[in-house]
Amino acid sequence: MHWFVAGSLSTLLFCSVLAASCSRTNKNSNSDSHNSSNTAVENSNAAKTNVEELGLLVTIPYEAEDIVWKEDAAHKKITAVLRFSPEDANKITADATARQAPQNVTLSSSSWFPAELIAQSEMTGDDQLHGTAYAADAFYQEPYTTGRLVRVEGTDYFVLELTSAQK
Repeated sequence: MHWFVAGSLSTLLFCSVLAASCSRTNKNSNSDSHNSSNTAVENSNAAKTNVEELGLLVTIPYEAEDIVWKEDAAHKKITAVLRFSPEDANKITADATARQAPQNVTLSSSSWFPAELIAQSEMTGDDQLHGTAYAADAFYQEPYTTGRLVRVEGTDYFVLELTSAQK
């Protein structure tokens, strides 16, 4: 009889520990699920580097040597930083100048911009990039048919800012 009580107590203790560990696992699993959701939201706002994916949204008239971009679907806006070869960069500016007179502008630098542009903006002391704005017509593709193309001063980098006119 004494063995029976000891066995029952051992079984009860084992089941209690097992139940406690399962509930702790579920809490961790819910926490992991919540963290995964947050990571997914953060990653959806992360800068992208896939030129083919951007090419589905906008026209890219020449092969870019470097590209990083973000889409703000809520505001129907795309911002892309593209670096072209010096020859292609000059062709782009010549074509855009023929469409509209260029204008000197300043842009705010973003943390996801290429390191060269971030360094250049930090040298100004105000996190601004200086450049020349051109017509972005060569990059338009429905629904992104409004915007500008800015060549960053002293570089072959362009900042493309396009928005959708559709609401």
